[in-house]
Amino acid sequence: MSGETEMQLNLMKELGVPHPPHGEEQEFYQLVADGDVQGILGLREKYPGGVSQETEKGRLSDDPVRNEIYHLVANCTIITRRCIAAGMPQEDAYSLSDMFIRRADKCRSCEEVRRINDEMSLEFAGRMKRVHSRNVSPAVRQAMSVISDKLHTRLTAAQVAESVGYDRTYLAALFRRETGLSVTQYILEQRVNAAKSLIAGGISLSEISGLLGFSSQSHFCSRFRSVTGMTPGEFRRSLIGTISG
Repeated sequence: MSGETEMQLNLMKELGVPHPPHGEEQEFYQLVADGDVQGILGLREKYPGGVSQETEKGRLSDDPVRNEIYHLVANCTIITRRCIAAGMPQEDAYSLSDMFIRRADKCRSCEEVRRINDEMSLEFAGRMKRVHSRNVSPAVRQAMSVISDKLHTRLTAAQVAESVGYDRTYLAALFRRETGLSVTQYILEQRVNAAKSLIAGGISLSEISGLLGFSSQSHFCSRFRSVTGMTPGEFRRSLIGTISG
């Protein structure tokens, strides 16, 4: 048994969660870490009640909704660790984890929590699919690291190139060839992903625009919409709609 697997089983044991057949459980977590969205959907068809059936779950709370939330937290913890080990940046993984746990904490029915649990596994898998698709060079990997560290600043493609010590034109061409995005587009996508977590955490839009280096709240709203197809306010309302179900 690997150290990671033993850690997962110990966590489940500590939380009082009897696990389903070990093979199916490990298959699910491996599919998430591999970014295999279709595989997860296929496993869901095989186990329509979830890999861990309701009757197999341990009781962590006398309140059914809290019980579901605690199981979601345990599941999220394992998925987060597996994805980090498989290459997802820690900041991205923990931000995603925090967002889903905060959403679950506001749920008022078991069905809402289960829906968020499903969304969580698919979102992590989708992110991991993109991670695995980036067989990137050291130069691009360095650039991504700089962008992750400096999301709170008004970062430009030229500043990224200067930080990693490469010619701007060379880095721009290499980055686009290996990721399919320009450096500027990638910066924006990472900012928007961070903004989603902050919105889910209840941070005001004016604070978020300042925290992520946008020149103004209106500029933040405009750029957020260009990536997601909705304004930050609409995104916040969509979260509330999911919670109120």
